[in-house]
Amino acid sequence: MTLNTKRTAFAAASAGAGLVLLLAGCAPAGTGGDSGGDSGDGGSDTIKIGVLATSEGNLAFGMGEAKAAIGVAMEARGGTVDGGEVGGKKVEFVYEGTDGTSGSAQTKVKKLVENDGVDIVFGPVSGDEGEAVVQYALTTPDITFVNGSASPVSMTLEGAENFFRFHGDSAMWMGGLGDYAYNDKGYKKIYSIAEDYSFPYDNAGGFFSEFCAAGGEVNGNSWVPVGTTDYATILSQIPADTDAVYVGLGGADAASFLSQAVTAGVNKPLVGGSIAVDTTALSGDANIGQAAIGTITGGPVPGADYDNPDWKTFVDAYATQPDAFPSPSIFSILYYNSFESLLLGIEDVEGDLGDGQADLRSALEATSWDSPTGPISMDENRQAVVDNFLVEVAAGDGGALTLTDVSEATGVKQGTTVYDRFDGCP
Repeated sequence: MTLNTKRTAFAAASAGAGLVLLLAGCAPAGTGGDSGGDSGDGGSDTIKIGVLATSEGNLAFGMGEAKAAIGVAMEARGGTVDGGEVGGKKVEFVYEGTDGTSGSAQTKVKKLVENDGVDIVFGPVSGDEGEAVVQYALTTPDITFVNGSASPVSMTLEGAENFFRFHGDSAMWMGGLGDYAYNDKGYKKIYSIAEDYSFPYDNAGGFFSEFCAAGGEVNGNSWVPVGTTDYATILSQIPADTDAVYVGLGGADAASFLSQAVTAGVNKPLVGGSIAVDTTALSGDANIGQAAIGTITGGPVPGADYDNPDWKTFVDAYATQPDAFPSPSIFSILYYNSFESLLLGIEDVEGDLGDGQADLRSALEATSWDSPTGPISMDENRQAVVDNFLVEVAAGDGGALTLTDVSEATGVKQGTTVYDRFDGCP
């Protein structure tokens, strides 16, 4: 049976958890790795998965969100964030925290493969990390790599046949937002503030290429280092005739900017990058509501009014995880959809990682299932075809900030334009 014929993950996992545990004892021996990392010898009954996620820096919450996603998927199968049974094999995890930089990711992914002997690498979080991991994947063809939440366009265009991304890239997430900002919101001039690395380049590039094509103008760019804490100078530079400000910041940086915008009395509408108004930023400071309300953005996370029973099931399961945010973050849903896709692949091959993991990779290439955020399938570059959401920040019950749906695009496919740092229109 291929993944194309499988049921939705939640229904299957709930119904099948007991069956998996029941059959585990009589399952045939497969090829899972052991502490020596022999992923293709067919002799181990354990599959070792190395998990990369941020535990320091601006996105330090990434490890907690990765574990929340793994916890949801494993608990549906009778396991835990520490391991369990999948496809008749014992699964165990090795977690490695990074600081969000490419150097840190490179060091930790090499440790997982070369010292810890993992069979599969799952992660990382940020864009520059992702590009480093893809380059390493090209040198280690016997290991399967499943992306966590890193989203630069180029990652799946590098030709690494052992690398899979089960969510959209950061340019895909902006699809429709530029037209909406220009034609529906009436924004003609936008000033841009964004972090200076690969993810914001693609995220902002996807938005501004569409916005400029519609007739819009970029009347200033500020590219700031990750970890910037003082935005006073930038706030003072925003032109008076700007209709809106694009905020390509994330995590603590986004929260700091929004809070300082309120203090500085900035009253311009905001267009957010995909992580600027994520729950990881909106839940951090009660004073940012004045700046954040009305912000529009695009991405893989639907609004609170999204009508999908699988989404509600995921939200409820996520809420039981330690240190969960008020609602699932972009990082938790990306890690969940990616990890669930990996587990479905392992189940499809009954835990057999033999023949250089060829059968597992064929199963992953054929992935097709109904995730909490809509159908996921794969293109020829092992890049997901997914749904995308345009949302707006609104005041919810008790004044808490929430996202409401503007529109949804289905079956969004990756393009081939890779963006770099730009001034004006890209």
